[in-house]
Amino acid sequence: MNWAELLEQARDVAIAAHGEQRYGTLPYEHHLAKVVEVLKRFGASIDDSATAPLIVAGWLHDILEDTPIMREDLKTQFGPEVAELVWRVTDEPGASREDRKPATYRKTRDNELAVILKLADRIANVEEGIAAKSNKLGMYRREQGEFSGILRDATQHPMALAMWKHLDELLATPRRRG
Repeated sequence: MNWAELLEQARDVAIAAHGEQRYGTLPYEHHLAKVVEVLKRFGASIDDSATAPLIVAGWLHDILEDTPIMREDLKTQFGPEVAELVWRVTDEPGASREDRKPATYRKTRDNELAVILKLADRIANVEEGIAAKSNKLGMYRREQGEFSGILRDATQHPMALAMWKHLDELLATPRRRG
């Protein structure tokens, strides 16, 4: 499998599928690139067949949730492993965030790489929230107990352990505004 080629396809498909969607005031591509950057920072590499699916899925992680693209489309174009990772981090149905997130985390925890992908997404969101002084930081702090309670013990992968440590540090103390 040519992971580098799949990576380029994933990036192109994700950017096209998310179209005019925004991440705050930025094009949605910004968030997707940040998730991939977090994965790389913690050791994932397109040149490592064990972690390459994470990098490809990083570009696609919100595509099932936010676009008309279906799981089978991902499976056909990017293979079953990438499609599985993306599905595992895709929000489950529910009337509220409080309903959707725990159900999603329970689905995520059954796949070690999906936990790492979800951690990368959360780290990217929290880091962006800190940089932008966003009010969403409070939400992530409030959710951390449940997020950690469901997902933390799902893997002892070294990448995941380093990511948990970093996320805990990011959320440990309220940051001063201004």
